[in-house]
Amino acid sequence: MSKNWHLAAYQFNPESLRIARELRGFQKTELATQLSVTPAAITQFENGTSKPTAQTLGRMTMALGFPPEFFCTAQKSVHANTCHFRDVRASTQIERKQMVAVSGIVGNVIDYIEKELELPEEQVTPNIVKRPERLEDIESIARNLRNAWGLGLGPIDNLIGLLEHKGIFVFRLLSDCERVDAFSLFLGKRPVIFLSTQKGSTSRTRFDAAHELGHLIMHTDCEPGSTEQEREANHFASCFLLPRETFISECPHRLVWPIFRDLKQRWKVSLSALVRRARDVGKISDHTYKRGNIQLSQLGWRTQEPNEPPVEHPKLFQKALEILSEDNITLEKIAQDLAVNPTDLHKWIYADAVTVPFPLKEIIEDQK
Repeated sequence: MSKNWHLAAYQFNPESLRIARELRGFQKTELATQLSVTPAAITQFENGTSKPTAQTLGRMTMALGFPPEFFCTAQKSVHANTCHFRDVRASTQIERKQMVAVSGIVGNVIDYIEKELELPEEQVTPNIVKRPERLEDIESIARNLRNAWGLGLGPIDNLIGLLEHKGIFVFRLLSDCERVDAFSLFLGKRPVIFLSTQKGSTSRTRFDAAHELGHLIMHTDCEPGSTEQEREANHFASCFLLPRETFISECPHRLVWPIFRDLKQRWKVSLSALVRRARDVGKISDHTYKRGNIQLSQLGWRTQEPNEPPVEHPKLFQKALEILSEDNITLEKIAQDLAVNPTDLHKWIYADAVTVPFPLKEIIEDQK
């Protein structure tokens, strides 16, 4: 596309400005100051009632760090009120909007890849259910999903690997948006989960992943944000990671920490989640549950738990790129075709993580 400023201004796409602004974490007033226009003008640019001049577009590209082509390219429109966030109280609206804007760019990349490569078929949609009327119903929902996915009733060794095997893309949150905690959404027909990896607890990150899976399975048709939905997703994660039948047979009737630490190593679930599950299935009393939480705090295990499982890295996207690179389709080429900066795209995709190899070809073969 030509970089003629007047042509780019004429072809201006309003949604591109909103995405770019929210991705950079700018309020309308802040961006208006940098562009020497009023906040009302930014609103008009974003709702399509007016277009920036070529000169304003030039300042826009400088302020936001996007090439002019980006602002006249169709973008995937995602809004924060369509995403299930793990804990909205811990994050700001700006941080949530920033990560949602990132998810839109990520969605464009996923679409790009799916045109070139056959990825694992997503197996969330066939298992979506109506929101449960009672918390007790979630036990059956989790058991049915385990049955559908052929998991049996034992521990899940690598939860992130399982989710990717079932066609769910998993990404890390940007380091400057870690307070967002976690969120999930469908980008087109592809389920996507974003997770924080800065909690200092890999068992809790696994629980977050299962929590977001619960949202994708149970809350697709619900408006996100209610505390009831968060409670339901927590219960789903507990039921999914610790199936009732097996856990009851292994869990003691008393709060014996060495046994619970052994259970943690086997199931890769945090001690606090194990104690909560023990209470929920009737193995310990409410009094013992409260005492257990007090002891967890006294021992310092709420912030620094012992016996943490290994880190589970998202690997599906990286291996997809490795396969595409055999046809000279690199992340740099994708960035160029999507009119974004390659350095930015690498950050949004990998969140500054060190990438690691993974046998994606084997996953794809298993789906055939």
